[in-house]
Amino acid sequence: MKDEGQNSLLQWLAPELAAKGVLQDEPWVQASVRQVEDMFPVKPLAIAAVTMAVVEPFAIDYLRQAPVLVVAAARGMECFRPTERDFVLRDWRAIVHDRPRLRDLLKYYGLVRPLRALKGQAFRAGPIEYQIIQNLCDVPPSPLAQAIPTSIRKQHVWLRALGEWSETMCRREQGARALLGWAVCAMGSHAENMAGDALDQASAVADYAAFHIDGFNRRWSYQRVFRAALEWHEELARASSEKAFFLTHKIGWDDVIDYGGLPRSTIIEGYEVVALQSGAALHAEGADMHHCVASYAGNVIRGFSRIFSVRKDGRRVATFEISKSGFLLASGEFLQLPSSKGPLYKLVQFKGPYNAEVPQEVEKTIHAFISGLNETARAGG
Repeated sequence: MKDEGQNSLLQWLAPELAAKGVLQDEPWVQASVRQVEDMFPVKPLAIAAVTMAVVEPFAIDYLRQAPVLVVAAARGMECFRPTERDFVLRDWRAIVHDRPRLRDLLKYYGLVRPLRALKGQAFRAGPIEYQIIQNLCDVPPSPLAQAIPTSIRKQHVWLRALGEWSETMCRREQGARALLGWAVCAMGSHAENMAGDALDQASAVADYAAFHIDGFNRRWSYQRVFRAALEWHEELARASSEKAFFLTHKIGWDDVIDYGGLPRSTIIEGYEVVALQSGAALHAEGADMHHCVASYAGNVIRGFSRIFSVRKDGRRVATFEISKSGFLLASGEFLQLPSSKGPLYKLVQFKGPYNAEVPQEVEKTIHAFISGLNETARAGG
C-alpha cells in the first residue's frame, strides 16, 4: 500500500504519530504495519489500521483476529484529515492500553462476535459500509454467523449487495433495517452457493420486497424472490397501459412532461443523453432496461425528479435520475436557496440494465452532463 509520493503509509504518518508520543523505534512496528497494509487494500481503512497497529506490540493480534475493528474504529471516515485520525487513535489507545479480552473490545465498538469472520480485503470503507456493519449487529448471532460467506470475494459481493438493499429500502421509505434479517441470510446463502457476482440484482429484489413488504414471504430463497421481482417488473410494464396511466396521473400517455430548460437530447463523448419526458418514454425505458423506472412517473410529473436515458449507437446503456437542490415545498415545488456554493442539480441514482452497475466511462458521461447543466444554470443566473 503506497501513498501518492510512493512512500509507505508509516512514513507519511510517522511525524504525526511521533508528535503524539505513539510511534516507537522498534522492529515490531514495521512488521505490524506490513501486515495491516496487506490486510486492508482500501486506503482509508489502511490509514486507520496503521494508526491502530503502532500503538502497542500486541495491537496487531486484535486486528488479525477481527479486521472489522478497523471499520468500527474509522466509523465511515476517510481518515485523510488529522482530526479523523486523532479520533480513531484516541478511542483505540484508551481501550487497548489495558489489553482487554477480544470480546470486550468488540463490545466497546458495538460489534458482535460473528463479524470476526469478515476479512479486511472484503471491505470498501465509507459511511454506507459502516452503517451496514452496525445494522448487522441487530441480526441474531447464530444466523449471522451462518450467513457470512467464506471467501473474501463473496464477502465483498455480499456486503455490497446489503448496501444496495439498505439504500433501496430507505429510498422506498421502508428503513435500512426492513427485512434485513431475511436479506442477510438469503443473500449470504445465495452468494456462497453461486459462482461469480451472483448478487448484482440486489436493488431490484429490494424494490420488489419494499412494494410487497406486508405480504413478503420470508421463507423464500433469494433466487425465488429474484424470479418474483423480474415477473413484477415485467408486470409493471405490461399493466401500465395508456388508460391506467391517465387514471393514475391525469395526463395522457404521450403528453410531454415539462423539464424546463433541460435539454431533450445531447451528445457527450459519443454517448447520447435523452430526457424521458412522457409516460410512454419512461415505460419503454423500464421495459428495455428491465428495471422499475416506470414507477417513478409520479415523481417526474410532480417535478421531484428528472430522468434521463444514456444510449450508445442507439442502444440503452444506463438510466439516471437527478433532482434540484434546495427545499421541497408542500406544493411540490422546489425552493432554491440563494447560494452559488452548491450545484443546482444533483445525481440521485443511476443504473444499468437489470439494475446492474454502470461502467466507469458511462458514469463519467453522466457526471459531465450534470456538470454542464450546473455550469449553464450558474452562467444564466
